[in-house]
Amino acid sequence: VNSGIISLGPYVTENLFLLGLEKNIVGLTIHDSARRREGKEIIGTLIDPNIEKIVSLRPAIVIASKEGNRPESIREINRLGIKTLVLEELHSFEDICKNFQLLGDRLGAGRKAAEIIESRKLKLERLRAGLKSKEKKKVFFILGFKPLFTTGGKTYINEIISFAGGINIFGGVDKKWFACSREEVIRRNPEFIIFTGMEKETVPVREMLHGIRPIRDSDIWEMDDTVIGSPTPDTFVDSVEILAWKLHGER
Repeated sequence: VNSGIISLGPYVTENLFLLGLEKNIVGLTIHDSARRREGKEIIGTLIDPNIEKIVSLRPAIVIASKEGNRPESIREINRLGIKTLVLEELHSFEDICKNFQLLGDRLGAGRKAAEIIESRKLKLERLRAGLKSKEKKKVFFILGFKPLFTTGGKTYINEIISFAGGINIFGGVDKKWFACSREEVIRRNPEFIIFTGMEKETVPVREMLHGIRPIRDSDIWEMDDTVIGSPTPDTFVDSVEILAWKLHGER
């Protein structure tokens, strides 16, 4: 594809880069990382993209996602005669792969997408096979500290924990994201804690975790924000591998 692509969010951007299509990207949102934005036009935010700016860049296609973009923005872009592709919401690794394949198919990189997915699925199977005999450890995932925000059983984060030989202490909750109390976390007694760097500047993590059992450095992992918000088949499997190593001490 030698035509311009506009990405309406970091999730789309990360997957385009994995497909090797970064040279085709002409516009990105302000939310993309500084290295991704280099040499690209900024077209506003996830929630409020600048439609005039998008039109002026004359893209061949604008790619959005139900994870972060508003349907109104997409309708407006369509109305102006610009082609769009909207990726589905994510609940699982399978969803991540489906979106990635769809992206590849639409942009002339279907074969590359299929090869990446196949190699990542093989690696995931090997990891899971190697962990079968390991005792599962109880894991608490923190998306935000004020209030304590965590994941239930309906997210790919829950799957990362499970595939890595852990048990999400809130995996039985039939929700994606929700607030929980410190008392409930202490009651469920996690052995390992994952948090994201999104809010850590506000309060030292140790202070926030006071009273929750695992407080050794080796029992806490700061997961890369990009994995949380912008997963690719690649970063998903890498995260499973890192977590498996942290939980069970082996690669």
